[in-house]
Amino acid sequence: MDGTTPRVRSQGAGASSLNILLGIWLVIAPFVLNYARLEAAQTNDIIVGIIVAIIGAIRSFGAFTQPAWSWVNVVLGVWLIIAPFVLGYSGSATPLWNDIILGVIIAILAWTSATSTRRNPPAV
Repeated sequence: MDGTTPRVRSQGAGASSLNILLGIWLVIAPFVLNYARLEAAQTNDIIVGIIVAIIGAIRSFGAFTQPAWSWVNVVLGVWLIIAPFVLGYSGSATPLWNDIILGVIIAILAWTSATSTRRNPPAV
């Protein structure tokens, strides 16, 4: 047994499951939102989306006691917020706002998942 309460485990798994969906959205967003012509934005979103989805799946389906995975997604969420400025596509509103909004949501959900990995206090 991993020592987490069912409610806490459920909260972390739920947040990670949502990050799976957001990762999938990042992979398809360049094509759905029509910014695939911006190579930097497209490549960044596909790579980050795949990693976010994989980490979300790892946390949802087995590695609940390993919050380091979720901290990686926190960093990737922050990266999405700054990526348009670093990679030079901040002049294009669609990928800019898609990445900023998803970056904030992914970071918050990953932080929730990471911090929900608590152990019950030892029995006295």
